[in-house]
Amino acid sequence: MKKFYVFLLVPLIFLGFTNLYAQDRTLSGTIVDADNGEPLIGANVFIQGTQTGTITDFDGNFSLVANGAVTLVITYIGYDQKRIEVAADVNNVEINLSQGVGLDEVVVTALGIQRAERSLGYSVQDVSADNIANTGTNNLLNALQGQVSGVQINRGGGGAGQGSQIFIRGFTSLDPSADNQPLFVVDGVPIDNSTQESFGRVRGMSNRAIDINPADIASISVLKSAPATALYGVRAANGAVIITTKKGEAGDVRVDFSNSVGWQEVINYPDYQDVFGPGFGFESNPNGFWPSWGAAYSETPDLTYYNNWENAMRTGFTTDNTISISGGTEAARFYTSVSNSYNKAVIPNNDWNRTSIRASGDITKGRLNFGASTNFINSGGSRVPFVNFMERLSYWNTSADVTDWRHEDGTMKADNLTGRGTGRNPIYDARTNTYEDDVNRFIGNIRASYALTDWLSINYLFGADLYSDTRTEIEPGPKGLENEFVWSGVGGFREETKINSRDLTSNLSLLLQSRLTDDIGLSFRVGNDIFDRETDLVRARGSNFVVPEFSHFSNARDISIAQRFTQRRLVGVYGDLNLDWRDMIYLNITGRNDWTSTLVEDNRSFFYPSVNLAVVLSDMVNTPDWLTFAKLRASFAEVGKDAPPYSTQSVFVSPAIYPLDDQVGFTRGATIASADLKPERTTSNELGLDLRFFNNRLGLDISFYKANSKDMIIPVPVSNATGQATFITNAGEIENSGIELTLRANVLRRTNFDWNIVSNFTTNSNEVISIRDGVDAIFLGDISAYINRPFMQLVPGQSYGAIWGTSYARAGANPESLVLEENLPVLIGDNGFPVIETTPKIVGDALPDWTWNIFNSFSYKSWDFSFNIDMVMGVDKYNKLDQWDSAFGHTTKTLNRTDYKVFDGVTADGTPNTTRVWLGQGLDPEEGVNYGAGYHRDYYRVAVEQSVEDASYIKLRSLTLGYTLPQNILDRTPLRGLRAAVTVDNILLWTPWTQYDPEAFVSSGSNLIGLVDLAYPGTRSLIFSLNFSF
Repeated sequence: MKKFYVFLLVPLIFLGFTNLYAQDRTLSGTIVDADNGEPLIGANVFIQGTQTGTITDFDGNFSLVANGAVTLVITYIGYDQKRIEVAADVNNVEINLSQGVGLDEVVVTALGIQRAERSLGYSVQDVSADNIANTGTNNLLNALQGQVSGVQINRGGGGAGQGSQIFIRGFTSLDPSADNQPLFVVDGVPIDNSTQESFGRVRGMSNRAIDINPADIASISVLKSAPATALYGVRAANGAVIITTKKGEAGDVRVDFSNSVGWQEVINYPDYQDVFGPGFGFESNPNGFWPSWGAAYSETPDLTYYNNWENAMRTGFTTDNTISISGGTEAARFYTSVSNSYNKAVIPNNDWNRTSIRASGDITKGRLNFGASTNFINSGGSRVPFVNFMERLSYWNTSADVTDWRHEDGTMKADNLTGRGTGRNPIYDARTNTYEDDVNRFIGNIRASYALTDWLSINYLFGADLYSDTRTEIEPGPKGLENEFVWSGVGGFREETKINSRDLTSNLSLLLQSRLTDDIGLSFRVGNDIFDRETDLVRARGSNFVVPEFSHFSNARDISIAQRFTQRRLVGVYGDLNLDWRDMIYLNITGRNDWTSTLVEDNRSFFYPSVNLAVVLSDMVNTPDWLTFAKLRASFAEVGKDAPPYSTQSVFVSPAIYPLDDQVGFTRGATIASADLKPERTTSNELGLDLRFFNNRLGLDISFYKANSKDMIIPVPVSNATGQATFITNAGEIENSGIELTLRANVLRRTNFDWNIVSNFTTNSNEVISIRDGVDAIFLGDISAYINRPFMQLVPGQSYGAIWGTSYARAGANPESLVLEENLPVLIGDNGFPVIETTPKIVGDALPDWTWNIFNSFSYKSWDFSFNIDMVMGVDKYNKLDQWDSAFGHTTKTLNRTDYKVFDGVTADGTPNTTRVWLGQGLDPEEGVNYGAGYHRDYYRVAVEQSVEDASYIKLRSLTLGYTLPQNILDRTPLRGLRAAVTVDNILLWTPWTQYDPEAFVSSGSNLIGLVDLAYPGTRSLIFSLNFSF
């Protein structure tokens, strides 16, 4: 706590300068269209060299507090930026803006620095509050999906509060446990977006960015390259998502209310067969283990087929409410909001709730600007281990109704005729074995700026991100009743996990802005940045209850406790130099040096530079009338990345048997530490071109990039003779390169009608260049399978997304080839079935060849209509559900069990296969040959290759129809605005993928993007919303 108080003292000392201000005045004005004189609503007006700014009201008016002579900078979407000098004795101005190319907009870049878009030498994309709101989702990451080129976002599925993944320009680390996701920054404060998955079983836990209420967001800037994020240092090596929240505006108090209510259903079910029932070898046995290998239902009239996969699900429900109050004067402004979001998932006993309270304020007094913001969030809910849920559905007998799950005495019904058999009902399990999380989070900042002169200002920000995450899992165990079904030998357990996280940020900078000459402009910023993080995790487990149904630690026979505590601190200094020549050529040079606590003293300091150049060609040379704007940009940067905490020192752990006889004991951890670790290095190059045609009716943005990450801090395997598993060292290199295209078009513009298109296309190539001498591969991870686990590992010359596993052998294949040679004929054995190649090969690549998003928006008078089309092509994933349910006879693929087949391929001597085999189980009805468990269990499920599927997809999502009440009607009411809309999310899906949703993954915190477990189903949503203000 002492450290926390020290951080707080800095802003308090800074506030001691509040009396150092000069005489101020109120400067008012009006912003209008230069062509028609119409007022421009929401134009940005700020005083150059300060953080003093405002936006125009409904009549185009603005007012702010100024001191002496100032330079006003005015920006508005679709209009040219304008700078005007206002003398000290002028109190009112009228400013005309001309429609332009739209590249004079101000965007938020690293460290919250606002820069004109035309001056940037790297790619940045903004997402507006309207575009976020129109998605109808309460998950920030899902709202960003498809709206930015170079950004891949995967939804986890239909779990309530379930996390999503975001990757910018590929994967940049060879460390299996590394976080490849970008830095998130809210109002200048870096926040935690990690996903802490539950122990033992995947439950679709939230990534922490879900705590941010989308209704509070004003805009989002996505920084995609190292030159764009270099000022953030090591924390933004994977890019950055810069979130600016709404703030109060000068004027009357304004009340805004938004409400939405919606329903969800599973978007896509796998194809399950309803022909064959329980049993094995075409023999019916509803009391046995095998769910769907028995006789046909048509031959067993006493049995009824139940579609348990659909019956086990329910209609989901979601509601979202936000009310905000804002207003103030030119000298003091405020914004406050309260929101609640609730989601009942399609999965039984799975729900999630978020309540957010936010307040912010800004004060302007002469040369001083002061602001503060606080956001308290409570979120959490009831989670279900969906892997187990789907696994139990696969085991479940299709002749037993899964929704009839409980006896009158409260015990579970099983899946056979007696109701007390060996199957575990997934609904009973979801309802009685509970897992609940409760997150309390605070995000806040204090910020101040003081204009020492007209050209020199000092700025300070202190921010905090604190949260506690409490999780409770209870499996009550047996009730002690006669004939009760008991799943395992564990007589119930209770497990509690407490995660505390604390991030503190301090940033102090000095800004100089001046015109050196009429042609040359200069701005230079120098600053200090401090980041301090502590995390503490404590887990306690009590099992084998003495008294049935009393789930308390005091009732447990066995208790175990584990704890993990980490600390990390970064101290950085940086410089940011900007030069412009006649507003046509812009040069930006930055440098940052960081000192990290995770490396030893000799290696903890590291420096990294960046340089970027923007040249507005259309202002330098004569261009055709149809070419409105052309800008060439180029950038280079090198950024560093430090080690995880405690990588340079040996770590000792206490085995589970301790304490033993009142003695504690420790042993070395599985990883050998290294004091020689140095920072990782990523070198990034980018070349881009911005083009605008036909008076900004058509725009094209092209980016070419290449990034190489070297000397990565990774664990490499060591001999078991060392007694440890890995050695952490600097090694390896990985490369990402690609092309990004963004197309904007105003297709049709009429008096009452507008049609606009925004399209983002991305292709990224990824390759592991090297690892380390003597190390052939780095194991990334695997998932459980019925047999022969698929896995992902990193091998030089191959993609990060390579999926490895068994396959059908290929005749004539190169035994040294790591990649399955699919174009070669399958090798058929003497028995007429494919030969299984047990040496793992690369059987797929989980990284897409390309992605393409097309967003269409239409407006007609008071109506608006928009829709999004997402395309992801050339991506492979392992489908565990296919392997699992084919092994149990559930899928329609197994309907060929009564067929005979001659497999395509060749025999060992190279001749075409002619052997006819039966695909069923047991004795062949024609030849009397015993085929054992049959083709699907003995061959299909054994080859991982067979369950690696094309997960490409096209989705029509976020289709919205809205109506805004016209101004002439609003003028006769107390309302300022009213809009009603209906949104359908994930309305249509086209995909060859046979599981629920091709976007599915293991966990939002996992890098195993190519291995899909028995995942949560994706959902389709119908949402009605109403927004009004007064």
